[in-house]
Parts: sequence; structure tokens; C-alpha cells
Amino acid sequence: MADCPNKEKNAQVCTCTYTSCPRHTVCCECIRYHRENGGLPACLKK
Repeated sequence: MADCPNKEKNAQVCTCTYTSCPRHTVCCECIRYHRENGGLPACLKK
């Protein structure tokens, strides 16, 4: 997985509690992963 230039900025607002996930705070990878698996990441749920 490529380094995310926004990782520190994303970490300030990330609502995901699964911090051991390799996609944590790498939003583009997280959204792609959940979309491929028919779900939504926590940041997109109400």
C-alpha cells in the first residue's frame, strides 16, 4: 500500500475504531476495500 500524504490529517478526523487495519487513515484505500466488499466504512455511516 502506498504512503498517503494525508494520513496525519485524516487521523485527526477518522471515526474508524479498527486501528489495526492497514487501511486505517488511508481513506482512498479504505473506501475502495469496503466498496469492493459491498459495505461502507464507518466514516460514511450515520
